[in-house]
Amino acid sequence: MPEGRKGGEEDALRELLRKSTREPVLLAEEDVVCPACGKPSLHVREYLYEVPYFGKIVIGEGRCSNCGYRYSDVRVAEASEPKKIVVRVEGERQLRYLLVKSATAAVYIPERGYEMVPGPASTGFITTVEGILHRFLEALSVACRGREGDPVCSENRMWLERAIEGLERFTLVICDYEGTSRVVGDDVAEEPVDEVCERLLEKSREYMRRA
Repeated sequence: MPEGRKGGEEDALRELLRKSTREPVLLAEEDVVCPACGKPSLHVREYLYEVPYFGKIVIGEGRCSNCGYRYSDVRVAEASEPKKIVVRVEGERQLRYLLVKSATAAVYIPERGYEMVPGPASTGFITTVEGILHRFLEALSVACRGREGDPVCSENRMWLERAIEGLERFTLVICDYEGTSRVVGDDVAEEPVDEVCERLLEKSREYMRRA
């Protein structure tokens, strides 16, 4: 996990919580099945916060007493209808847009064919558009491990690095199936879920069935 991406996301969440206008409210506390070891030993707590930009959000946190797996999740508290959230990225300004991506939401960049599809262990998080690019770069590093010199790997890495620097124009799409994701920005569009989102939802369901 790139330190810059992880640290940046933790800083963004910490800053939002610091500016919270109310004390957090404990919503739920329970032991659930751990996705890492399969034991019912993951103790989870969910808190309701009220923060700038997003309003009310739910933050879940937990730790498995059997294997030590740590769980975290973020989602917008007030759900809406399923939608497609579209961000046209023209440069550095849009890269700094804050977003909540819920555990069930999928992400894709149509110009490049990049997809982020939720699986059984997926969690929600607060990040920026740039943070999403770092996640794609991390996934590329894993996929291209041992393939040094592969032109496809090199070309995709170069594009992502240029995009992170604000040198590429692209579209970031979040398929928000439960209405619990949000992007904060001036020119963010919300549209009906399209065929690509439906395909990614079916792919996500297939991952769940295999788990």
